[in-house]
This record gives sequence, C-alpha cells and structure tokens, in this order.
Amino acid sequence: MGADSYLSAVAAAEWLSRPLSEGDLEQLTKYHELLATEAAAAGGIGPSETSRLWSRHIADSLLFGVALDRSSDCLDIGSGVGLPGIPLAIHWPDVSFVLLDRSGRRCDLMRRAIGVLGLRNCVVAETDVSNLDDGFGAIVSRAAIPPSAMVIHVKHLLNRKGTAVLGLSRTGNSSNPLKDQPQIETDVIAVPAEVLDTDVNLLRIVAT
Repeated sequence: MGADSYLSAVAAAEWLSRPLSEGDLEQLTKYHELLATEAAAAGGIGPSETSRLWSRHIADSLLFGVALDRSSDCLDIGSGVGLPGIPLAIHWPDVSFVLLDRSGRRCDLMRRAIGVLGLRNCVVAETDVSNLDDGFGAIVSRAAIPPSAMVIHVKHLLNRKGTAVLGLSRTGNSSNPLKDQPQIETDVIAVPAEVLDTDVNLLRIVAT
C-alpha cells in the first residue's frame, strides 16, 4: 500500500464490507490532524507514531467494528486518545460509545476531539473499569490489558450474546489465549496482511 495514507482506512472499511462515506473520511481526516498535532504535543501519541497514524491507529481501530454487528452500545476500555472508539463512533453513528480511561490528560484529549468532530454518540468516562456496573452489547480494547486479565471485566460487563473484540500482538501469533474459558465463546480473527500491510489478529469473545 506504500506510504501511510487514508487508503489504509478505506481498505479496513472494505474488509468489513462497510465502505467509508465521504463524510466518514472527512471526519477521520480531522481526527488524524488532531492526533498529529494536539495529541502528539500532549504526549498522547508517541513521536514515532505520527508517521503511521492512518495504518497503525485509525485503520487498525476500524477493524474492531467486527464487534458491532448486533449492538447499539459499546464500551472502549483503555481508550487513551480515543482509539479505537472515536474512529468507530465516526463510522457507526447509530451506536452509542463510552470511551473509558483512567488518565485525566488522555480523557481531556478525547473530550477535545469529540467536541471538534461534533460527535453526539460518545461520552468519556474517567475511571477504572472495575468501577463500572452497567452491561454493554459490545466491548472493544486495543491492548489496554492482557486478554487473561481483561476476561474478568468482559464477563462482568458484556451482556448475554454480546461481543467483545480485543487486540492481540502483531507478532504473527494467532493462538487463542482464552480458548478454555467458561461462560464465553472465543475465536481469533485473522486480518489479511494486504489490508494494513501487516498481519493483524483480533480476539473475539461472545458471552454465552
């Protein structure tokens, strides 16, 4: 795919069979600019990440949309500066999102992005995941907590038949770390390398 560009987001959306609209791409581009400037200056994005924001962060975030097929609400655990929650909220305007993070600085950056983008379908929760009691139809988390620790929160917060999608490392390891867990069904979704120029594996959890 060559140099980092919006085309990686287009490819990710096409892989989901949910193409980006012109409005989606416009909003994602604004968000890219916020990440490259304000978020990077505030330390929410590392200096080495600004050259691969589209492929590594925005397009990668869209892949977590595999959790949203049957859900009207979604919790993003450890959202940081809004990843994957904000790209998902742009592309799924009919889903309500809670973007959760413990850091006040990161939460301020998310609130700023939500305001600039005019998003009406997401709110920021500045707290620890252990403080939540509400159930959700979907849960996403890129890599905030290892799956072995995250599964406790997923079992507690995911509604029956709800879907959670967690990010796995990009090492090519496609093993399922939760294959023997009770009360849930799990599988690993392998995203082809041609989508983002690298193999991506996602762990999908369905509450039984």
